[in-house]
Amino acid sequence: MPDLITDLAFAQGRAETLRYHEDFYESTPLGAADSWLLEPDQLVLKALTLCGGANPIRAFDLGAGVGRHTIPMARGLAAGSQVVAVDVIPSAIAHLKANCAAAGVLDMVTPVVGDLEKFTFDTRMAVGLIVGFSAVEHVSSITAMRGLLYRCAAATAPGGLVALGIFADRIEELADGTIRPALVEFELDSTTVHSLLEEVFSSWIVEYAHTGAEHVPEERDGIPYKLESTLIQFISRRPR
Repeated sequence: MPDLITDLAFAQGRAETLRYHEDFYESTPLGAADSWLLEPDQLVLKALTLCGGANPIRAFDLGAGVGRHTIPMARGLAAGSQVVAVDVIPSAIAHLKANCAAAGVLDMVTPVVGDLEKFTFDTRMAVGLIVGFSAVEHVSSITAMRGLLYRCAAATAPGGLVALGIFADRIEELADGTIRPALVEFELDSTTVHSLLEEVFSSWIVEYAHTGAEHVPEERDGIPYKLESTLIQFISRRPR
């Protein structure tokens, strides 16, 4: 019975994740004012600054969506670099291709429709940067998330960076102040996230770490609410 309950919770959470993002991407263009697609998150810009260097690298944008971070990554990396943009939603990848083409960076981007829980990294070119913003927590369990993070660490070349923005402690607040659990793939608390990052990247150099509160207005079944979360931002460098 516990496994059935867990599987059902994941199925419901994944269905909501897909519904929300598919609807949002169809109605909200990249760069839209008053939306989280307006500009890239500062975490990614900071990672690009830390990345530096004139040598081309392979980079990965996990949970790439419509290219919010893929495009600045392609623009900010050395000439000859390649950005592999991964998202589970085919329509998001279609929008990403169009946005990258409009931005003139499609030749630097490899779009991939893929589930991060099963994703493996192509390391034929040195992987110098892996970005996962609101991505690695969209799997079925903490065990799956741990496995994904270990694959990120193993794929990163010495001197390379992993930059993560992970949302935890997620709840939904209705207009009347009612609080309910968030409809997500699995419950994740910030203490667990910090412990997991310390475990996986124990020997790495932490370049940046910050934890703060976030809220995003959302709507489901015509009912508006705020998704309240803790955002854990983390950039770490694999030692040379």
